[in-house]
Amino acid sequence: MSAIFIEQRVVHYEVFGRGQPVIFLHSWLGSWRYWVPSMEMISDRFRAYAMDFWGFGDSDRSGESFNVQAYVDQLLAFMHELGMVKANLVGHGLGGIVAVRAAAQAPKNFLKLVVTGMPVEGEALSIHTKSGALSRLMGRNNINDTMGKLLKQVQSRIADEEIRQELLEDTSSTLQTVMEHVFESMLEVDLRDDLRTLAIPTLGVYSGNDAVVPPTQAETFEENATEHQVLTMENYNHFPFLEEGNVFNRLLLDFLTSPGATAVQIKEEWRRRVKQTEYL
Repeated sequence: MSAIFIEQRVVHYEVFGRGQPVIFLHSWLGSWRYWVPSMEMISDRFRAYAMDFWGFGDSDRSGESFNVQAYVDQLLAFMHELGMVKANLVGHGLGGIVAVRAAAQAPKNFLKLVVTGMPVEGEALSIHTKSGALSRLMGRNNINDTMGKLLKQVQSRIADEEIRQELLEDTSSTLQTVMEHVFESMLEVDLRDDLRTLAIPTLGVYSGNDAVVPPTQAETFEENATEHQVLTMENYNHFPFLEEGNVFNRLLLDFLTSPGATAVQIKEEWRRRVKQTEYL
């Protein structure tokens, strides 16, 4: 286990491999752990990092800075502390939001960007609330219980039993105050302007059966991320990199190793059906 201090708070991270850095950013369900298969897949060609946002996993859980901008600042400080001048970013859900915001704020620090299951408009997540108020979310259940139930709905296709259990444990152990602050922050997000200004190669991967982020967010991404690529993996749920990781991870490696903004595609030999939208 590795850790550094940022603003006198512990930031836990893990690192595999050697080469150009790739930073994996987790969502509000789980922690760094679910990125292990993807990190292992690319570690022969890249130095793969995964960190826990404050309030999640083994990072500091004190304080009140549990929101999108705080995590953008945490990411940029993390890179500075480890001496990374430039890096690639891979973000899922919340991690995708943080990746896009960071790349929009500090474009010179990033090489390529991959996001999956990312809400472009935070309001798209309001389908999981009643009257839009977290205090009334799912009646008397707290947000951790609600997110745990949601996670159980989407995890059945995750092949690795150990990872399924870790996702549940990480989500249930996250403090309710942390989850509330994070979710409220995400509901307020609108990334359309950020996407329009992105000047680095960006790949958006969405899942046709996503029960967490509405698949229509792929269209919103496509409408605003000028000259970037969008792929919809039709038969997948919220964790495409865990459900049948070979497809996602091969796609990720192809994108990271292709020159510039070269378009990538799911290859026939991967034996998966997807709907692809090429460059706009």
